[in-house]
Amino acid sequence: MENIMEIEKIYEELNAKLADAERVLVGLGAEWKVRDEEREAKVIEAMKKLKGLLGGKDYFVISTLSREELDRFGLIDFKTVAPMDEALTEEQWNGYMNWLSRTLNRKLVILELGEGFMQPTVIRWPFEKTVMINQKACIYRVHKTFYQIADEIKERAVAVKADSVEFVSQWKEH
Repeated sequence: MENIMEIEKIYEELNAKLADAERVLVGLGAEWKVRDEEREAKVIEAMKKLKGLLGGKDYFVISTLSREELDRFGLIDFKTVAPMDEALTEEQWNGYMNWLSRTLNRKLVILELGEGFMQPTVIRWPFEKTVMINQKACIYRVHKTFYQIADEIKERAVAVKADSVEFVSQWKEH
């Protein structure tokens, strides 16, 4: 059973959660893939907004996009990992795993943006497991089709049926 709230209320709640969060974990999925010039402009706008929202936070981004795609949007840094990319190094993966291990028993906000079922073992299922283990974690799953939430985490999860790029683009900080 999914928990779908009005979009303005979701933004309001999410802003409050982010303000209180000790750490933020972001997963960028296939909805962020550029298919044409129009989509590229939307993704670039949303990526800028996302970077602004994460400013000053202890965050990490994991993505099923390639490092080349992430670099085009200015998101490649030491806080980003792209496990599906051939260029992934053990050092990058270990950096992510080390950061993730330090989220236990911390107020963690997880933003799962546009991840479906093409590679659920990279973002979707590990994020659910993180929320199950860390009782101080919550997840916002945004996807136009696969927004559903597992029953085991529904009390600390919000499902948003929306294109995740559009969701971030329209997000207003309060």
